[in-house]
Amino acid sequence: MAFDKKPARPTSYVALDETSRALMDSSVESAFVMDVSGYVLAANEAAAKLFDLKPGQSLQRSNIYDLLPADAADSRRAKIKEAIESVRSVRFEEEIGGRSLVHSIVPVANPWGEVNRLAVHTLDLTKLRRTDEDLRREQQRQIFFMESLPGIVYHLYPDQTIRYANRYFRRYFGSPKNRNCREALNCSGTTCSLCPPMEAMNTDRAVEWDWTDNQGRTFHLQCSPMTDSNGERMIMVLGIDITARQRAEDALKKARDKLEDRVKQRTKELEKANMELTSKSHRLVTAMEKADAATRAKSSFLANMSHEIRTPLNAILGMSELALSIDDQERKDRYLRRVMEAGNSLLSVINDILDFSKIEASRLTLESIDFDLRRVIGGAMDLHLLAAEEKGLKLRATVAEDVPPALVGDPSRLRQIIINLVGNAIKFTETGGVTVSVRPAEPADGLASGAPVTMVFSVADTGVGIPEHKQRDIFQSFLQADDSITRKYGGTGLGLAICQLLVGLMGGELSLESREGKGSTFTFTADLKVGDPAAVERERLEAETPPPEIAPMTVLLADDNPLNRELATTLLSEQGHRVLAVKNGIEALNALRESPFDLVLMDVQMPIMDGVSATRAIRDPNSGALDPNIPIVALTAHALKGDRERFLDVGMDDYIAKPIKMRDFYNTIARVTNLPHKAPEPKSETRAPVPSGKPFDRESALEMLGGKEALLHRMDEIFLRDVPGELRELAGHFAGRDWKNAKRMAHSIKSSARTIGAQRLGAIAEQMEYLCRQQDVASAEKELKILESDVRSALDYLTDIREQAADTLPET
Repeated sequence: MAFDKKPARPTSYVALDETSRALMDSSVESAFVMDVSGYVLAANEAAAKLFDLKPGQSLQRSNIYDLLPADAADSRRAKIKEAIESVRSVRFEEEIGGRSLVHSIVPVANPWGEVNRLAVHTLDLTKLRRTDEDLRREQQRQIFFMESLPGIVYHLYPDQTIRYANRYFRRYFGSPKNRNCREALNCSGTTCSLCPPMEAMNTDRAVEWDWTDNQGRTFHLQCSPMTDSNGERMIMVLGIDITARQRAEDALKKARDKLEDRVKQRTKELEKANMELTSKSHRLVTAMEKADAATRAKSSFLANMSHEIRTPLNAILGMSELALSIDDQERKDRYLRRVMEAGNSLLSVINDILDFSKIEASRLTLESIDFDLRRVIGGAMDLHLLAAEEKGLKLRATVAEDVPPALVGDPSRLRQIIINLVGNAIKFTETGGVTVSVRPAEPADGLASGAPVTMVFSVADTGVGIPEHKQRDIFQSFLQADDSITRKYGGTGLGLAICQLLVGLMGGELSLESREGKGSTFTFTADLKVGDPAAVERERLEAETPPPEIAPMTVLLADDNPLNRELATTLLSEQGHRVLAVKNGIEALNALRESPFDLVLMDVQMPIMDGVSATRAIRDPNSGALDPNIPIVALTAHALKGDRERFLDVGMDDYIAKPIKMRDFYNTIARVTNLPHKAPEPKSETRAPVPSGKPFDRESALEMLGGKEALLHRMDEIFLRDVPGELRELAGHFAGRDWKNAKRMAHSIKSSARTIGAQRLGAIAEQMEYLCRQQDVASAEKELKILESDVRSALDYLTDIREQAADTLPET
């Protein structure tokens, strides 16, 4: 079948029944029936209007190809041909004369399968498209309106995300992109379900309320539920800043409330007077009872502590004064021995208080090492031999034969328990003696190394005993059986409390059996393990080995305490070492920049810059220290759980605990100076140092920027443009002691320097930032001069790079 551009006129037309004609005429869209040549056989009124027929012209018997533009006629002919050949409906869109049309061509076949007619249905979408365009324009106008509003506008969705926020919102809170409502608004509310916008979402009704952000600004917000263009429910929140009005209202309300309160207060004063008179007596009695109890407890504790601390302290001061006033060396030595005894007594009191606080704070952990229990018992008993002999008491210790020769546990804490219990027994015993016995809870013969074993310890005395009603109190902190000011026996009242806590850490229990006037027996258990006798023997030999000799060194000592400096300097000088003593971390860092040293002894707690911060600065290859890997040993009274790891993590090689013991002091220095020097691994909380101390590391800077050289050159340009001005601002802020802005400028220079690879400048700027934070005028002034010099060097370096790059460009 051919489709000529000039088809023959149809020889027959469609005869429609009344129903079909009614359906066609009732359609608001264009509908007509045509033959394969393009002649319209039947059409409704909408089809005639679609073709814009002239007056008197009928669509029926007209050829549609004659009514269409040439290009549209060719396109329509191809679609009709497609429908006839495929014997299936064809649907397509078309733009004709500014109209948007959607056509459906349905072929009608006779009983022999031949297509001789086609039904064409056309939908005019022009108005709908124009409506969509108008809607988009309206949305743009609404957005422009919301952007220009002098208040916040944002759209909140059920997932608590803000998908639109106007300019006023963004100026106050920043962009809400990739942040939920709580993060974008810096909300401090405890639960989002109680938030008014979410309430409006859940109840589908408008809500108004006043909201104050974390900056103190108050907004009156209106929350209106609505549906967005995608059909999703949301809340549109409009807010007006009413801060000034709110403050004025608050001031007025306060004034009004103050006036009302004064009136009410004056009115109630007379009413309360009678009530107070009736209840005053009862309140005074109750208050006096509580105050008396608190005062007695406080006075008792302070009196005990005052006595226990002042007694050895008076002896220290008095004996020291006597030793300084005489020339007789024998008497001087005797006085100094008394000073040492009083010092140990004072240290014992302080240790009791500190041990108790550490155990209660769960900061004390037990060691797990091999030890000889018999030596531990013997050492604890030796400490009390003199006291027992002075009182004429017998001091005995028995260890069962089946106690293993080596055990695993914490011998120092076990010794502390025995020393406390034996000391108490001697203190409260006038005649007779004290007996210490140790046995396994179960037979321990043949136990292999590592096997668990429970030991039972008992300390029995023939002393005054403890009244039954006082036996429970003595295990409480700061209490003794006799806490009167005329008490015969001294002590802090912490010994048994510490023992009980230590025994608990060892998995055991402490119990008491006592009769007044008949003596007391304290029994406790400890869960231990069978140890290795060979390891115990090795430890004994090491302890008896004298400290190794150390070749003379140049030592930097940083400690703010003059007595500690004097002691450490004396110990080092006696071994032939040269010592330079400084008072804080800044002075230590400056000294290491100027002179070489073999070792640094660094106090942890110092003013201006502490030992931890100073160690981090020294380990930075760009700090200016001549040897960033110099051995550093901490001098510290910090000996709690995790302190050793914390010091090693920041780059220290070891630490010496205070008070300093000569043997440990020399052994630690020998151990550290014999170790190979190694720079510490960078920690997550600090900036990772560059591999070397060179001032510029352009390779790392380029790698940090993903290898984009053009981007690095752009960063160079920004550095050359901005950093000189930032340096001037930093100097101005420092001159005016505006520490906050000076620190901010130093931080900015640090970031810019590290971006372009100026590692040394970055380290110096970081040091300047730290000093501004500490408000250290003298040190910051010196560091500022170094910073200015390095900024000039960096500027010259970048200028040379740019000139070299310009010289290598090809000529055009």
